[in-house]
Amino acid sequence: MIPPPDAAALRRAAELCEFCPKMCRFACPVSEAEPREAFTPWGKASLAALTAVAGRAPESSAAAAFHACTGCLRCRSYCAHANDVPTMLFAARAASVRAGVAPGPMADLAARFARRGHGKDDDVAATIDALRAGAEPQRKEPPPALFPGCRPDSGRAALDAARALGAPLGVVPGGAVCCGLDLLEAGHPDLFAAHALRTRSALLAGRAGAPAHLVFLAPACARAVRDRWPGHGAALPAGSIVEHATTYLARALALRPDLRARPKLPGPVAYHDPCELARGLGEVEAPRALLAAAVEGGALEPLRTGADASCCGAGGLLPLALPAAADAVAMGRTAELRACGAPAVTASPACAAMLGAGDVVALVARWLSAGGGT
Repeated sequence: MIPPPDAAALRRAAELCEFCPKMCRFACPVSEAEPREAFTPWGKASLAALTAVAGRAPESSAAAAFHACTGCLRCRSYCAHANDVPTMLFAARAASVRAGVAPGPMADLAARFARRGHGKDDDVAATIDALRAGAEPQRKEPPPALFPGCRPDSGRAALDAARALGAPLGVVPGGAVCCGLDLLEAGHPDLFAAHALRTRSALLAGRAGAPAHLVFLAPACARAVRDRWPGHGAALPAGSIVEHATTYLARALALRPDLRARPKLPGPVAYHDPCELARGLGEVEAPRALLAAAVEGGALEPLRTGADASCCGAGGLLPLALPAAADAVAMGRTAELRACGAPAVTASPACAAMLGAGDVVALVARWLSAGGGT
């Protein structure tokens, strides 16, 4: 669980960064793409310490630096103290919202949530309703539920793959459209808490406190529900399971040895580890197991891979706040994937869109339906 940081926790986290000899600066994808001292983890944390943590209103330039973070957790991986810089910067973003100096899109995002219940322009609810109509019929014991989220692009593929594997998978009830993470990343923790409570109520309606089993397309959403909701008063019932679609499908595939002889799709593919999946959820094996089964040659590994993977640039609202930096991060990662000499695939709808990559779940569904190239 990631509790909302109190003043003492923020101060300690800021001091750990502020007095560090900048040992993790190479790990930050934003400062790597935009070589500015203020965009290094040390620079961002120092600005937070001088303003938000100290109780002083930040200026707009500091607010921009607070948003120069994708939340990729790579800096934490290289920190001797495992300092959670993104959580500190999200708190600093909240201070910039209160001071009225946050980048304009952050206020627009809150207004969009108020109108639509999510931060995207598409009619996400209608897409999820369509998925629900074609999902597993309800039984006495409801099956695990797919949480398509705000980017339900591979939702149909997840349902098709689960059905082909004999692993029942329904779809979350109406009203459970978005986990609300964008609100937290935009600097609206109170709105995030309220949204999480509403979504939790929709998920648990009629369940009489029974545990939920949720399967997510977006790794960041899974981690938000598993790790951030509890600290904001929206914990799921004890015994609930929160996991990514690749984890669910790989476990189902392991129970189907009869599928090992099925012809594979032409390959190989270059696999991009989404940051929230590899570092946030600690899942690196399931996507590779699926690709090994579905594609000739399985997954090729780019220069930075697994828990050390480089970021795609889609996280932390970076494309909204600093679109040029987000594009530069994506270009760097795309170059690493192209060096593998194979089509790129990933296990995050946001990363797939940012990198122009294919989707592991869609690839597995295509393999199970017996056809098509990569």
